[in-house]
Formats: sequence, structure tokens, C-alpha cells
Amino acid sequence: MPDGLMQHRRPFARTGPAGVLAAACLALIGCEQPERAPQFPQGTLQVRYEGANRYSGCLTACVAMAANYLLDKHVLDETIIRREMELAGLAETRVADVKQYLKGRSLHLITLTGEIDGKPPAGLNYWVSQRGHPAICVINRQADNPAMNHAVLVIGISRTGPLEAADTIHYLDPSSPKQVHSEDRATFQANWARGQHAMMIVVSPPRGD
Repeated sequence: MPDGLMQHRRPFARTGPAGVLAAACLALIGCEQPERAPQFPQGTLQVRYEGANRYSGCLTACVAMAANYLLDKHVLDETIIRREMELAGLAETRVADVKQYLKGRSLHLITLTGEIDGKPPAGLNYWVSQRGHPAICVINRQADNPAMNHAVLVIGISRTGPLEAADTIHYLDPSSPKQVHSEDRATFQANWARGQHAMMIVVSPPRGD
């Protein structure tokens, strides 16, 4: 899928799921003090929270959280990524540039159009619950306002019921002092649909890459 450019407070061009990645970081709170000891729901990935310090930083904050979890050490945050990308002449709001930056750190960013219970590789549940990878999703809590598209990091799915349907989605929000958010399937699905189900995964590159 094409790589988008984030536009601050501007609607996305209609370029498919990657187009919505372009403005994923426009709904940040940024000024409130985050909670000191977030309570992770049972069964979720224990990802260290990284906040975003500016409106355009939600994507890179999510990338930092996902990369640190993959590497099992704290090496990145939104400020580090922004500074290093600026020095390299890269834009933190352009997905292609984020991919290039991660490649320089021997990491790979997969971009997908996801579904909660979709088949691999497009399944959110597949990546989070089966593979143990946190997933960056673009959501929008406000209908008809694409300027409020926002990147969050899904860390778990609570599943109940005879058909094992995904009942609750748990995610970290780099803009929120609450940090850990839990939403029922219908609410998350509606918010994610406004982001055209855009999903990104930070992984180690394939062998031979």
C-alpha cells in the first residue's frame, strides 16, 4: 500500500488505508501528566509506555513502543526518533521515511489493511495474540473528522463467548495520561473503520533482507 504523509489538522487524501496513516497523530493531548503505574489487563503484552510530545508524534511514539518491546530493551522514544530522522533528512510523518529509518536500525515496518479476526497476515488477533507482536492501528473517535485520525498500539484482546469472538480490545494511547485503554469490540471496530483499518507491525527483517 502507498505510504502517506501526515497532515496536521487537514483531511486525508483518498488514497486508501495508507493515506490515513498520513495524519495519524493529530489528536494528542500532550500536556497532561501520565499515570505512573498503568494497570495492564490480564493477558496483555507488557509494553513500556512512551508518550508523544507533539501533535505529529503519535506514530513515532507507537513505533518506539513496538520496537522496544521487540528488542526487549529501551532504546527508542519519540524524541530520539524525531531527532535522528531530522538529522537524516527524513520526515517523521511520512510512513515511507519511518520505514527507511527503521531499516537503518535493522527493523522492518509492515503496513497492512487489518481485520480483528482476519486471516494472516491481516489479522489483528493473529499478530497480537498468536505472534505476540503489538500492533499499531489508526483509529478515529470522532465521526466525519479525518483530521482526528490517531495512532495507538494494540497490546491485547480479551476473548469470551462460545464462538471465542474478540470482546475487548486493549491498547496504549501515546497521547493520553490514562495510557491503557480498553474498548468493546464494536466501539474499537467503529473507530478503526474510520481509519480504514490501517495497521502496522514492527518486526525483525526477513532473513536475507
